Amino acid sequence: MRFTSRKQMQFWIFAFVAFSVCAKKIDRNVPHGHHGVLSKYQPGPFDLSLGAKDENQLNDGKSVMKQIMPKNSEGGGSGKAICIQDIAAPKQAVWNQILRLDEYEKKVSKVVKSKNYYVKKHSDEKFTMKTHQKLGVLPGYSYENFYEHTYTPKADSLTWHLDYNRKSDFDDVAGHWHVEEHPKKPGFTRVFYACDVKMQSSVPGPVMKFISKSALKQATAWVKKESESKPNENVPKEYAVAGNKPSSSTAGRTFAFGNKKRKRD
Repeated sequence: MRFTSRKQMQFWIFAFVAFSVCAKKIDRNVPHGHHGVLSKYQPGPFDLSLGAKDENQLNDGKSVMKQIMPKNSEGGGSGKAICIQDIAAPKQAVWNQILRLDEYEKKVSKVVKSKNYYVKKHSDEKFTMKTHQKLGVLPGYSYENFYEHTYTPKADSLTWHLDYNRKSDFDDVAGHWHVEEHPKKPGFTRVFYACDVKMQSSVPGPVMKFISKSALKQATAWVKKESESKPNENVPKEYAVAGNKPSSSTAGRTFAFGNKKRKRD
């Protein structure tokens, strides 16, 4: 085959690589090869502080990106990126969106598949949800992964890592949602989101940028949008425990979100 231009040659090389990746069959039912290389997040609040500038930015409806350094880094290491967002909806409405993992493909950009294949409630009122997800970042660059989530209602946290009994495309993942009532605004919620990803091999810059940075802001943005559109929703009944049900102090109250008033059922 003769190429009439450099762009044409680049196109066919890209197409061949994409075809080769798609054509390669991967047995997903074999172990991943290790049991974690990234540090896993623990349920509970993040160890960070917000300044006046951060608070003003959040008050304007924007997200804030922060970086926390490992406690044992002694000046080294790159730290972890965290995205913070204020949401004009009660905490139960926010959890309603985050915990409905089966619905992510309808709401989350670039998520083309999300399906729980295992859900269990434990005696300590924690929940384990194993989820099969597929992420389409760019043409020719899609990633299929199996996650093990742990929802800890008492700590208002959802943490996750790979299900190491299945073969995923990412080498490792460590993530954390923390949700808390806004410190000053009744009926508002403040969310904290972090997700660390280690790739199996090098990937193009645009792919890495999305996975490492853009996805953080998009995650809090879609939760904000969906929660504010349905502020009267509660924690899904399959994940309801005594600690995460609507409190009597918020039930029946009307909150003012912007120029609208919405009532708790």
